[in-house]
Amino acid sequence: MDAQTRRQQDEDALARFKSGDPSAFTDIVEAHKDSVHQFVLACLGRTGEAEDLAQEVFLQAYQALPSFRGESRLSTWLYSLARHVCLHHLRAKRAEKRTAVEVELPDWLDLPDGQPGAESLLQDEETRACVRQAVDSLPPPLRAVIVLSHWEDLPYAEISRILDIPVGTVKSRAHNAAALLAGRLKPLWERPQGDKP
Repeated sequence: MDAQTRRQQDEDALARFKSGDPSAFTDIVEAHKDSVHQFVLACLGRTGEAEDLAQEVFLQAYQALPSFRGESRLSTWLYSLARHVCLHHLRAKRAEKRTAVEVELPDWLDLPDGQPGAESLLQDEETRACVRQAVDSLPPPLRAVIVLSHWEDLPYAEISRILDIPVGTVKSRAHNAAALLAGRLKPLWERPQGDKP
């Protein structure tokens, strides 16, 4: 589905929700649950807490939607909520561990314009698994930028608003992530055709 169609569906669902149709929120959740969950995973890493936190994002969205003014796309607003939920969660974990090892908060996405390249690399399951592993191994700030820029195809300006960081920082993180991914995925590009990873 293209961005214009998705935006129109979001606007329709939002209008229905604001006029008292609670089923419209189900449509919003269905349209965005996978991308919000992926974003939370990108921020926290592979963790069992991601599903709970994604649900928390939608709980907060349900409570706040009546005041949503539509100044940004609904997806941008949801990503911003997800960012705040993740940041609050990480701060709470940091407070719990204050007397133990200090937990470093991610500085929220330092990703370059990392194009691990060739869509042809994603044609088989093994290659997809290698790419997923490489992305998962990135620091959370870089991982979040990659997810938003490449999986969700968002422009840097929108990522900047979502993550509440300057556009220059988004570009820097995208560049850093691309460099890391290029190194980690280099064996995929160099292997002879027909070889398995």
